[in-house]
Amino acid sequence: MKRIAVLGSCATRDNFNSIFNANYKKKFECVLMQNQSSIISMVSKKRENPVVPEDNFSEYDEWCVRSDFTKEFFDHLAKLQPDTIIVDLFADAHFGVLEIEPGEYVSNNRWKLWRTAYYKEALKDKAAELSIDKDREQYMELWKKSWNTVLEKLKKASPKSKIILHQIRNVKEYYNFDDNRFDIASSGKVKNINVDYYNEMLDEMHEYIRKSNQSIEVIDLFKKNREFLSFDEHPWGLFYVHYTMDYYPLFMKKLKEIDSKNKWYQSFIKIIKQN
Repeated sequence: MKRIAVLGSCATRDNFNSIFNANYKKKFECVLMQNQSSIISMVSKKRENPVVPEDNFSEYDEWCVRSDFTKEFFDHLAKLQPDTIIVDLFADAHFGVLEIEPGEYVSNNRWKLWRTAYYKEALKDKAAELSIDKDREQYMELWKKSWNTVLEKLKKASPKSKIILHQIRNVKEYYNFDDNRFDIASSGKVKNINVDYYNEMLDEMHEYIRKSNQSIEVIDLFKKNREFLSFDEHPWGLFYVHYTMDYYPLFMKKLKEIDSKNKWYQSFIKIIKQN
């Protein structure tokens, strides 16, 4: 069984959930997750967990905020040594970061961090926000430097792990309960974003990652003009990266293809060395 670590979001993690891929455990085990953290946040210094009991957080929400502050992902990665690390860039597209002291950042997670007393008292209207919406050039300059460092940290922590980039995209439309198609951004059900612009930024970041290291594999289910939508009955609700259920088996198929290719290559190298 291949062991998987995810540095990304539910867009990747959902593929290792029996709701979406019923038999994934026959082949894979997700042993580690860093959820909704910006690449920029991941290279900033470790901080104490800001969540307090009075925040009344669930264990899951507390972990999301805590791990973004403590950067514990890299320590766990070094201990677990997974076969594969899968990266997606959800947080860099949708959240950006807060500069809580000069040159030090945390992910600006509006769903979780904003609910803490720490955010309300120490960060709201005080910490500078940096995002693709507010300053594209500054964000990308910092993001590229941060990715270079993240890549070094991943390779140092788990040098034998295969790194895969999951090239997520934001979809524009969704099916309602009657299977009619509607625009997500103007639905009033989620934050209104410029989908084309967000995808343009994701494309730029994806290209940078692909060029940063030739050994990085890619899962891109949107190439060749393949269309996916979201839908009202998605288990987590309607959102730009909550895809229709046909997406997840296709992801798993691609992951298995990459795994099989790597097995063949390793076998070939072993034979060469023996001879």
